[in-house]
Parts: sequence; structure tokens; C-alpha cells
Amino acid sequence: MRDATVRLGVAANNVANASTEGFRPSHVVSTALPGGGVDPSVVAGDVEGVDLVGEMVGMMMAQVTFAANAKMMSTTSQVDRRVISLLA
Repeated sequence: MRDATVRLGVAANNVANASTEGFRPSHVVSTALPGGGVDPSVVAGDVEGVDLVGEMVGMMMAQVTFAANAKMMSTTSQVDRRVISLLA
């Protein structure tokens, strides 16, 4: 969920600064962690100009990813409660 949040924030920042002269958009690089999950890192861009369509797609993907992870966590919690009630 942290990865999706960071991606959304970076894309929003890029869109907000799209008309700023000399602005170089950042992007996120995600590194897989040994125990599972990812570690997102924000990397400064090396060229000027913001791809607004690409940033909007990135924001939508981050939103869907976050929602899917939230649903998975909710479902896991429900399963845990059900198992506990069956064992009690």
C-alpha cells in the first residue's frame, strides 16, 4: 500500500508542476524485499517535461492498486475472525 501511496504522490506532484519552467518529473523505482513487499524510492528525473497522460494513468493504477490491497487486507481480517470463531 505504501508503494501505491508514494506513486500517487509523485504523479500528483509531477502534474501540479507540469507548467513550472525547468521542472524535471520524478518517478518511483520499487525494489522487492526479501520477506515480501516492495520498497519504493523516488528518483529525480533527468529530462524536462511532464507526460500528463502517463501521469494520469499512473495515478489511476496507484488508486486501483491501493484499493485492491485494502480489500485483500479486509478479506484476510474476515477470514482470521472466522477461523478464530470456529476454533473457540
